[in-house]
Amino acid sequence: MNDKKTEINSKEANIALESIRRSEKSSLQQSMPPSWLGIAISIIVGVLVFLIAAGLRDYYFLPIIALPIIIAMQRSKMKVSARVPTTNKKTVIALIGLIVIMIGLIFAGIYARSLYGTMTGPITCSLIATLIVYWMSISERNEHQKKIDQVIR
Repeated sequence: MNDKKTEINSKEANIALESIRRSEKSSLQQSMPPSWLGIAISIIVGVLVFLIAAGLRDYYFLPIIALPIIIAMQRSKMKVSARVPTTNKKTVIALIGLIVIMIGLIFAGIYARSLYGTMTGPITCSLIATLIVYWMSISERNEHQKKIDQVIR
């Protein structure tokens, strides 16, 4: 039996811990999607709301195809990916709320188009949808940035 104990120098331990923090911060920064992705997704969702509200059925496929292509392009460019947490109650409520809001905007656009006979309603509703999705992407980036800032401390 060998009872030798190796004592760790506190300075070396602090250097190792700081190295781990820098590595974690770098990984978190690389996993944050760029701001253009939030802009692109919000525009695509806005276009989809407009097309549905305006009744332009021949063009529905464009944003439906564009969305997964943009997501796939971004995913292939990412060097790392964040660990996906289990779905929690907050995420499910937010998703259901977003779906309800988007359906409400679509029906509001359809109603305004039928009431006034112009495209003002669908355009307005699509702009609102675009802004909602963009705001959500900004808030998600801010939350991700808070995680990065917590690693620094």
